[in-house]
Amino acid sequence: MKSFIAFLAVLVLSLSLSAADTTPQKKSPPKPSAKVEAVAKTLTDQQRTQLLSLLNEGDEAALMAIPGIGEVRAKAIQKVRPLADVTHVVDADGVGEGIFAQMVTYAKAGFTKPEKKAAPAKKKAEPKKADNKDSK
Repeated sequence: MKSFIAFLAVLVLSLSLSAADTTPQKKSPPKPSAKVEAVAKTLTDQQRTQLLSLLNEGDEAALMAIPGIGEVRAKAIQKVRPLADVTHVVDADGVGEGIFAQMVTYAKAGFTKPEKKAAPAKKKAEPKKADNKDSK
């Protein structure tokens, strides 16, 4: 009988310990795609450092200065901070390969928005001349 009680005690103790070990494991972020990695490699070390600093420390207005980043994406970037590398910004909701490419272009341009080309001026149509058929 004593051995049965000891067995039950060990069983209960082991079950309670195994239940305590079932804490959820934190997932490691997915590895950025090869395209994102390739685009990031076009940055100089200084550009990469400045972009990473902007992504980690920039306020909402500073983030929104990046082409393709509006209020929603800026908040999503702030939620995934701190970023260990610029490529990890694609983990933010709404930031994919295309937006990341725009960020890299912005960094390579010295963090200034490129000037938009002015659209060619439209020719104004000449006013139609009225037919004077009633001038008899």
